[in-house]
Amino acid sequence: MSNVGSEIKKLGLMKAYDFLDKDPEANLPKLVDWFDRYVSPDVLSIQRDLFREIVEKKDSNWYQLLVSLWSDFDDDVRKALFENLIINANALAAPQAKESREKFGCNIPWAISLDISNRESEGNMSFDDWDSVIEQAKDLGTFMFAFEGGEPMETPEEIIALCNKHSECQFMIFTDGRNIDDDFADQMLRVKNLIVTIKVTKDIPGEELVKSLKILREKKLPFGAYCIYNKDNQDIFTNEAFFDRLIEYGAKFCLFFSSLSAEEDKIYPKMQEYRKSKQLLTINFCKDQDITGGCVAGGKYYCSINSKGEIEPCFFVNQSDSNVRENTLLEAYRAPLFMKYHDTQVPCNAEK
Repeated sequence: MSNVGSEIKKLGLMKAYDFLDKDPEANLPKLVDWFDRYVSPDVLSIQRDLFREIVEKKDSNWYQLLVSLWSDFDDDVRKALFENLIINANALAAPQAKESREKFGCNIPWAISLDISNRESEGNMSFDDWDSVIEQAKDLGTFMFAFEGGEPMETPEEIIALCNKHSECQFMIFTDGRNIDDDFADQMLRVKNLIVTIKVTKDIPGEELVKSLKILREKKLPFGAYCIYNKDNQDIFTNEAFFDRLIEYGAKFCLFFSSLSAEEDKIYPKMQEYRKSKQLLTINFCKDQDITGGCVAGGKYYCSINSKGEIEPCFFVNQSDSNVRENTLLEAYRAPLFMKYHDTQVPCNAEK
């Protein structure tokens, strides 16, 4: 992202942010015009249309959610989020990723999940291994990464170190939240480019988890929740009070993961209903194809690398034919498994 055109584009968009920062309520509608001026129409086209619709309705729950980012987020963290997520991971990375796709004839993901848990187990990826993966990904046009696994907060120092080294990237961590303390939150404030996403398994979180949520909220750090549900536990998340509690605790988004069919899924209709009134961004992977652009697996927008270095198509498909310690990331994208996703329209696992 060091060419002159990219630098000019970035300067223009950061100038737009500084303008927005002075009076967000008045200037949010103008942000889309700035984005249109500096960014190709095929970048975030679906999301751009949704954003334009939101900022035109100042009395809507979505507009109020956007405005709350100025009262509820630390100023430097919010600025870094705009720079890394909106500019680096999308406005600048999208053309770079498109060029890589055309050059190499394979998918280049928008985001990669990194399973950095279980570091003590023999044969697992080291810090240098993960560092190499991120460097290779940036060269191809990926600047969004998620830490996941059994419990990535087993190695908080490594998480912060990777965020610090790759300051131009945006990171997210999927965690049970119980190891988040004041020290870790202060480190998040220092690096500025990490979003916490906390696993919620109960309608009412326990005291320990509420303490972590309180720390994040008081430090003005962005965070949300995620829920993995099936037929047995989905009733926990259909209650309107569940969504209201997330908002009360300070969460700005909730991600839902499930392989239930449309006929079995009780949550998705509730999500669609609550989107009309709740100040909470909700996305249901495999169901919200109008937002995600369809199945994201196999490097189309997303892929996953497990703790052994095996690259997998998605959360629901634990298959691999390449290891990133034996192959480059590009070689893994061009191997048969990922090329199947590139060459054919593989259905989302939830639709099988």
